[in-house]
Amino acid sequence: MDEVLNHAFQDGAHRLAEEPAGPAAPAGRALPPKAGSQALLHGGLDAAQAFGPAFDGAMSNHLPMALHAAWEMGAEAPRLQALVDHERPKLEPVRPASDAEAASARRAAQRRMTGAAGADEWLLHRGQPESFPWLQAYFAAQLGQQPAAQVLGAHLEALLRSPHAFAFHGLIRTAHAWESGHRAELAAALATWAAWWELLPAGRQDGEAMPPQAWAQALRSRTQGWRSELPMIIYRMRSAGETPLYAGLAECLAPASGLAERREQLLAVAREAYLHSRNFTVLHLITGLRALRVLLPLLPASADQQPLVAALDRAAVAGWMAGRLHWQEGVPAGALLPWPALHRAALAQDDEHVIKGVHACWQEDVRAPDARWRQVAQRMLEGQA
Repeated sequence: MDEVLNHAFQDGAHRLAEEPAGPAAPAGRALPPKAGSQALLHGGLDAAQAFGPAFDGAMSNHLPMALHAAWEMGAEAPRLQALVDHERPKLEPVRPASDAEAASARRAAQRRMTGAAGADEWLLHRGQPESFPWLQAYFAAQLGQQPAAQVLGAHLEALLRSPHAFAFHGLIRTAHAWESGHRAELAAALATWAAWWELLPAGRQDGEAMPPQAWAQALRSRTQGWRSELPMIIYRMRSAGETPLYAGLAECLAPASGLAERREQLLAVAREAYLHSRNFTVLHLITGLRALRVLLPLLPASADQQPLVAALDRAAVAGWMAGRLHWQEGVPAGALLPWPALHRAALAQDDEHVIKGVHACWQEDVRAPDARWRQVAQRMLEGQA
């Protein structure tokens, strides 16, 4: 595997000119360029297919996501290889589908593509991590015959009812995979999202509808006394969803016209929360909301977005509670570094969350320039609270 990866890196690598620290680039300027071709990235993603979606039971495999984020920020061949080498020891080998599973998955995919009876068989495997091999074979079969946008469009509405699946990593990995243009990685990402799909409960419908700023303040004030000692985000979110506190907040955000408007509102809340907390779970909210923006154009126009908005609201409340935020009133002041310097600092990190987080901040700043995104990125580089 290393020989194949190294060969791909050497063939595709181009040296990235050193960016001077200098003044900040104009707001929104997409710097720096990628260091190598898409083939360079695909060499790394080919190697990453050897690993399963999880390790140590419920920890997510971040390697494919980090490879794409690093490549977009200018990582050259040695840095991408270093990411593979760093992540490999802790990851577990993927279990491929058995012959029987693969045959069943291909039949289900064919029924889905033709609209035959039983076209929604994949839903029977949704929410079952042990079904990952079947789901991976199912999505791979469709991606082998249909454009990726068509496959995504056919499944996205159902998947977005669980935006928080696998602590948001199903959504995040799928967006990175779509941007990567790597068919096998997209099949693995969609299978990950589907396998860890789960619903959060609805909250009470009798609360006052609050605008985003008031809702964020209610989250801060009402959740201060709640804390779960469970070890992972996924478990703490489930625990939060069982509480009356969650039930009283999950349906309180004022209605939005659709997912795009709600995403913007929640992104502003998450950005402010990270500035004041450097919270690890809030970082996942930011990267998850970036991923949602990437995938939203693929959602069919016929999709009913209101249930998806409600699911996103519930995920935000459960995620906030799972984060156990320690709010800091003051935000450290200081000069903001330009994006090329922030990219270099992120690529010097071994923490794949920081790599993905800085990448998400950069992408949001390119889309809608705001100096606070560089401030958030610098806070991420300080480490997670």
